[in-house]
Formats: sequence, structure tokens, C-alpha cells
Amino acid sequence: MTALAMRTQHADLLDAAVTYLVGNPRASLADIAAAAGIGRTTLFKRYATRDELEHAVAMRAVDVCLGAARSADPDAPDGGLRSLVTALVPVGPQLSFLWRTPSLETDDDFCAAYQRVDEEILAVLARARAAGALDPAQPDWWLRQTLVALVYVAWECVGSGRLARLDAPDRVLDTMLSGVGA
Repeated sequence: MTALAMRTQHADLLDAAVTYLVGNPRASLADIAAAAGIGRTTLFKRYATRDELEHAVAMRAVDVCLGAARSADPDAPDGGLRSLVTALVPVGPQLSFLWRTPSLETDDDFCAAYQRVDEEILAVLARARAAGALDPAQPDWWLRQTLVALVYVAWECVGSGRLARLDAPDRVLDTMLSGVGA
């Protein structure tokens, strides 16, 4: 097996694990292995403990979120806001895992890595603000939290069938840019 194939297989395992853990946060390693379509022994060879697996899942989730954030088009008229939202909605499972796993707050490697995601998102928001798409009076932290919360809600609504996947970015952007007032 080539190195690329091994990395892809590993990424697929972690992606399956994050999806399963979001719906089953107390799942055993055996349950996670079954959901990923591998044997328990194979999972235990890679991750001897749940903490090791959670760390690997978190770091993979950061990589996925970072890739989504970096895919935003800096030359777009809105500074890349639409392309950022479009890229982030599908990574809802990763965002959900990152937010719902309290042990990550004490993981220094994770915190440093997640800071890069925040920086990329803030850069897009700064460009959107400079392009006149966002209110300059709103603090960066509020815009970031609002955007990520809306993306998360959109992902949940897509998952529950209340919102079509292709409509999700527009719903997020409409709410972000216009609010919900009459």
C-alpha cells in the first residue's frame, strides 16, 4: 500500500470516527471500530486509548476545518464569505465534535492547531468587513462566533432533513448579513 493510500485510509477512519462520535459520544472503541468498518484490534493497534483516538479525531477535524477555511476565495466581492460558508457547512460533524468534547480544552496541541482555524476565519471576516459586507461596528469575536454557530445550525438542519444541503449556505448568509428581524 502506498503512503498516500495509507494516509487516505487513516483519514477515512478518523472521518468515520468523528461522524459516529457526534451521534454516540459515549461509544466504546469497539463500537467506533465497527462503525468505521474495521476490526477492534486494528483500531487498538493505532490508538491504545480513547484519549489517543479523540486527539487524533480532533486533529483531523482541525485539518478539515482549516482546509475549508483556506478554500475561501479572497478575490470574491464579499471577501470570500460565501465560499467560506459553502465550505464550512459540510464540515458540521467536525465542528460538532470539536465543540462537544470538553477534554480538548486541556489539549495544548489541539488548542494551538484550532487557533489557526480561528485566524483563517477571522481573515475572511476582515475581508468581508473591508468589502462592506459586514457591520464594522461588530467585534471580531462576535462575528466569528455568530458565523460558526450559524454554520453549525445549518449543518444540523441539513442532517435532520429540514434544510436542503444546497440551500444551507444561502440561509446562513441571509441570517448573517440581514439578521432575522422584519
